[in-house]
Amino acid sequence: MGLHHPRSTGERRTLLRRSGRPNWFRSLSISIYLLELVGASAITALGCVACNFMQVGWSRSAPLWFAGYLLVYNADRLYLDPADRLNTPMRFNWSLRLRSGRTSLVWLSGAIVAIWPLLTGRSWLLVPLAVVFGTLCFYSRPLPGGRFRLKDLPYLKSLLAPATIALSLVSWPALESGNVPRWKEWLVFFWVFLLLTINALVFDYRDIAGDKLTGIRTIPVLLGPRWTGGLLAILSGIVVILSIALSWLRLAAPLMTIALTLGCAVLLFSLRGRMSPTPLSVLADLLLFLPAAVEWLGR
Repeated sequence: MGLHHPRSTGERRTLLRRSGRPNWFRSLSISIYLLELVGASAITALGCVACNFMQVGWSRSAPLWFAGYLLVYNADRLYLDPADRLNTPMRFNWSLRLRSGRTSLVWLSGAIVAIWPLLTGRSWLLVPLAVVFGTLCFYSRPLPGGRFRLKDLPYLKSLLAPATIALSLVSWPALESGNVPRWKEWLVFFWVFLLLTINALVFDYRDIAGDKLTGIRTIPVLLGPRWTGGLLAILSGIVVILSIALSWLRLAAPLMTIALTLGCAVLLFSLRGRMSPTPLSVLADLLLFLPAAVEWLGR
C-alpha cells in the first residue's frame, strides 16, 4: 500500500500546525527556564511564604526579589563559564540564541531595581543594592586585572548564594518592619537557608564533573557524589524537623511537613537515578515552590 497524502491544502496546513506545536512549546519552555524566570518566581514565592510566617508584609520587597534575581543571574549567564559546556550542555547550546533576551532582561530588571526603591520611598536602598549587585557581577567573571572569581572561593561557593538570598528574603524584611530578630525569625531564616542550600547543593552535585575538571572546589567536589547524597539526606531531615516546629507553633500548616518530606524524597531519589541535568535542575527549583503551593492550598 502507498503512503497516504493529505487530499487538500487545508489538511496539509492543519498537519503542519499540529506538528509545529510541540517544538514551539518546547522552545518557549526552555527559554523561560534558561532565562531564569522560573528561578526568580521560586525565590519570590519562597520569600512571600517566609514573610507570612513572620507576619510582615512582602509587597514592597517582592518586586526587588524577582528583579534582583533576574538581574544577577542573567548578567552572570552573559559570561560563559568554561565548565558550562560539560555541566549544562543545553544552557551552553542555547547561549547565543538567548543572548539578546538575557541582555533585555538585564536592562529591564536593572531599571526595576533602580526605580522601585524610589517609588516606595526607600531611596537609601540604592547604595547597598548597587554594592551587592556590583559585587555579585564577579561571581563568574574574573575581577578586573586578575583571575579571581567569587565562585573560586573554596567550598564557600555552595553556601554563598543561599546565605545571600536567605538574608534578602528573611532578615531584610524583618529588620525593615522594625522586628528585632527573635527565635521566630531565626527559625524561619534557617528553614529558608536550608531549603536554598539543598537547592544549591543539587546544582553543584549536577556540576561535579565540570567543576572538578576546571578546578572549582565546591562541597560536592570535596565530598563526592555518595557523601553529597548523604549530606543532602541529613539537610532534608533537618528541614522536615524545622517544618514540624513551624507547624507546632502554628506558623505553617501541617501539610507543609508532608509536602516537603515528599519533595525532598523525590529529589533524593532523582540523584540516585542519575537524572540528566535539565530535569534535575527543574526538580530542585520545584522544591522551592512547594511552600507557596501549600500556603495557597491552605487558604
